[in-house]
Amino acid sequence: MIIKSMSRKSKSFSQLFHYMKNGSSRNSEYDFFTQNLYTSNAKGITREFLENSRWIKARQNGNYLFHEVISITKSKQLNLTQEKERLFEIVRYYAKSRCQHNLVAGFLHDEKSNNIHFHLMISSNEVGDHHNQRLTKYSFNKIKQETEKYVIEKYPELEQDIIINAKKDKQKEVLSKKAWEIKRKGGRLEKKERITDALKSLFKSCRTKAELFTQLDNQRIEMYNRGNSIGFITLDDGKKYRLKTLGLVSEFNAIEEILKPNEQQSTKARSENKQRPGKNKPENQQEPSDKSEVHKRKDEIKNSRDKSSENNKSNSTDKDK
Repeated sequence: MIIKSMSRKSKSFSQLFHYMKNGSSRNSEYDFFTQNLYTSNAKGITREFLENSRWIKARQNGNYLFHEVISITKSKQLNLTQEKERLFEIVRYYAKSRCQHNLVAGFLHDEKSNNIHFHLMISSNEVGDHHNQRLTKYSFNKIKQETEKYVIEKYPELEQDIIINAKKDKQKEVLSKKAWEIKRKGGRLEKKERITDALKSLFKSCRTKAELFTQLDNQRIEMYNRGNSIGFITLDDGKKYRLKTLGLVSEFNAIEEILKPNEQQSTKARSENKQRPGKNKPENQQEPSDKSEVHKRKDEIKNSRDKSSENNKSNSTDKDK
């Protein structure tokens, strides 16, 4: 079971009510819920919410309503009507615990293949109160935990995973299982899981940096560095994901290990070339391979110098005469 809450700072009662209503099939007695309301039609309900909101003392950034969603996964043991009946009772329990004296209206949506959920519109103040209801984060979490416990104990046939009361590591594991279940049923995986799968496949198949970056290009993914952190950007939507967030640190380290031997070999080759400078000389500057040729060349230079010296002496003697 999942409970989400979103606040609104405008008096958009009519807009939210019609959104909830239009998304509901409204084909059973369990599809519509109200609390502390006298009317049951759209015009009357939105008027009651608006009149109650006028009691609130206006203040900057003040809330006027809450849009909350209670979702349960579909069970293999129950049909849709049975699931709706139980979710309706869960909503009744939740509304009493969370906002017993507030105005509440909501509709059930059943269009999803893997869950049914209730949308609720809740007034930010209790009926006729001048102040918004004060509900701390701790109190709200406590209500969600108690609601989940109520569902697990009273309706085991709903087969709900423990999420709200689970520890953080367990929550991640449960949510991961849910994503796999969505995939198995033909639904779409979250974007994060799609890029995780794509990168994991690339890290396993690529053997060089060139190949890695080519494949990233093909997948419309770009790698970036920010300080000591490595991340990836999906170019289609500009969304950034850190390597650590994707849980692929060890996989990335493995491909770095694969690339290191090539880098070390290149470094070794450069070092050997430095120790043997002759290897780096252009072809026209290569040292002669035959030592006799070297000596022969030296002798020619020496003979040339001797002849030059003898000619100078001869010229000098002629001048003296």
